[in-house]
Amino acid sequence: MYRRFVSCYESWLEGQKSDLTDLLHVSRTPGASQMQLRLIIDQCLQNYASYMEQRRSLAREDGPTYFCPPWCTSFENSVLWMGGCRPSLIIRLLYSLTGHEMEAHLDEYLQGLRTATNVGLMALSARQLQQVNDLHQRTLRAEDRLTSQLATLHEDVADKPLLPIVKERQRTDSASTSSAAAAVAVAASSSSSSLQHLSDGHTGFAAGGNGEAAAALQTYADGLSKLVEEADKLRMSTARALATEILNPSQAVEMLIVAKQLHLSVHTWGLERDRQHGRE
Repeated sequence: MYRRFVSCYESWLEGQKSDLTDLLHVSRTPGASQMQLRLIIDQCLQNYASYMEQRRSLAREDGPTYFCPPWCTSFENSVLWMGGCRPSLIIRLLYSLTGHEMEAHLDEYLQGLRTATNVGLMALSARQLQQVNDLHQRTLRAEDRLTSQLATLHEDVADKPLLPIVKERQRTDSASTSSAAAAVAVAASSSSSSLQHLSDGHTGFAAGGNGEAAAALQTYADGLSKLVEEADKLRMSTARALATEILNPSQAVEMLIVAKQLHLSVHTWGLERDRQHGRE
């Protein structure tokens, strides 16, 4: 099963590289038509949707794995939210790009050599900016809702299955310690039966006392799977809204280029950092 999880992620990374190549090509093609731009945008979104579908299927088998996936670098895992990036990150990236472009070309604006109509993402209209802000606020509220649900899951798993497991373990360990002390005092011929009694005590804990806890832990894992699925839906809907409903094709291509460059760069940097710390 683990190999399928890794293969899914590795295929997604290769897809990111391929999509980035296509995006860069069309962005550098003089006179690229709106249709050409829309086709590459649709391709990227379709590939993203296919990846989300694969993740949904795998998460239902093992949801907890997505909260600290071993196929990601330690740095990537440190910034994960519900098994991936925060949906609002792409909106913040858009804001950062807009502000960066204004600052980078400030002198040209002041001299009248550059206007908002010829600067990539700076061409956002007042209506677009309002739409981005509205989407940002909706996305933040949805993120908060999912984060609250995760906190509730954490509280439930601590209150229900984990605490009884600890108490049962303490009771069993105490009984085992008493039995072990008694075993030292008996003859060698009876040692075997005493040790068998100890073993039976631990087996009883695993087989009998843990049934309810195991069921509760499975419920917890299922809850995590559902959260990953809901978070992926939010990631998909946010990206789609920006790329197809708010930004024009040229802006959407530029945004997708930067988003994919960021993802691939963070992954590459994380791999190098893990190597430096002896984690390969």
